[in-house]
Amino acid sequence: MKFKWEQGLIWVSFEIKYEGKWLKIDDCILDTGSATSAIDIDLVEFNYNNPTEIKRLYGIGGGTQEVVSQEIDAIDIDGTKLDSFNIEFGDFKEDLGINGFIDNDVLSSFNVSIDYSQKQISLSLPR
Repeated sequence: MKFKWEQGLIWVSFEIKYEGKWLKIDDCILDTGSATSAIDIDLVEFNYNNPTEIKRLYGIGGGTQEVVSQEIDAIDIDGTKLDSFNIEFGDFKEDLGINGFIDNDVLSSFNVSIDYSQKQISLSLPR
């Protein structure tokens, strides 16, 4: 998967399946320093009737944000898919200028290789 390198960050796109519908999420960052993955809540027709957990995310520099965690049907990163996965939903576009981020909860499910010179990320499922 190709990535963009801007502002010292790795920018990627991925897809989620939420409420039976696939949705492409662009303008996300790959953040290996965070524990959980999240997307902007305004990108989906959020189902408030599904079981949710309210969490507080802490950022570098002391920033915090309340988010809701909910199970999605699947996440697909460049054709490699994980089923039944929890993700956080919050107000990231307005606050941070991003649509979301992929973090260690997703990345730890894969073998990950990042080639900065080619701006290429390779993902594979462990054997």
